[in-house]
Amino acid sequence: MTSPIPTFLARRVLASGFDHSEAVCWDPRRRCLWAGGEAGQVYRIGLDGSVSVDATIERGTILGVAVDGDGRVYACDIANHQVWRFHPGSDPAPHGDPIDYPNDLVFAPDGRLFVSDSGDFETPTGSVFVIDPDGTTSRLATRPIAYTNGLALRDGTLFVVESSTPCVSTVPLGGGELTELVRLERCVPDGMALDDAGGLFICCYQPNQLWHWSTASGLDLVFEDWTGEYILSPTNIAFFGDALGDLALASLCGHDLVAITPPARGVALAYPVLDPLEGEAR
Repeated sequence: MTSPIPTFLARRVLASGFDHSEAVCWDPRRRCLWAGGEAGQVYRIGLDGSVSVDATIERGTILGVAVDGDGRVYACDIANHQVWRFHPGSDPAPHGDPIDYPNDLVFAPDGRLFVSDSGDFETPTGSVFVIDPDGTTSRLATRPIAYTNGLALRDGTLFVVESSTPCVSTVPLGGGELTELVRLERCVPDGMALDDAGGLFICCYQPNQLWHWSTASGLDLVFEDWTGEYILSPTNIAFFGDALGDLALASLCGHDLVAITPPARGVALAYPVLDPLEGEAR
């Protein structure tokens, strides 16, 4: 059969054998990707397709992952209700207070870490927490969110996926009104990534879709894999590579990490350098 993924996207499998990875992030310092697993694994993925488990968090289930400018890895663990941070090769330690359902996370340039707390899918009870570099944790002041999911950040604005609306909304980094930016229909948006032209890629856990939104062209469907054979349940995405020209797609329902080359490049994320916490291994 013919693949439903357009050929210009150059879809390929980067690596396989993952335990249902929900999220992925790019590590420019090490030139590798990081992803999590549902049994607490934190995977390191080389651009050559190599995969290793760098840490395993006991009784953990890992969703969102991020890195800072000093090379620490941060992981959202919904089973232990905690964000962990660690230098590869050392033991993970809690970062911030417990959070009920930490789903995704993104750094601001000043070192604050914004973490989505999903809440209930049917009733808007979600929120966003802010973890300061010293671990102080607070809730961002805004309205209840309709299942807080993927996060992104640009120019003092936080982009928030509300999976059960479904839509992407925005809120100032200091809190305030949460404003709907773009609404989708009959899908469950999960993750997103900003491009260098001011646009936004949005992936959907159900059905298997990737959308692109911009103020100039509105909402456009990049692909829909109605078969589930080529790109299955893309729950989170990240631009990667030295030029941020490729897009990695994690799969919560599958075992592959897939990449495409979209018609736009990504925006470099913030990688702040944080002071070590007391007792932290270096």
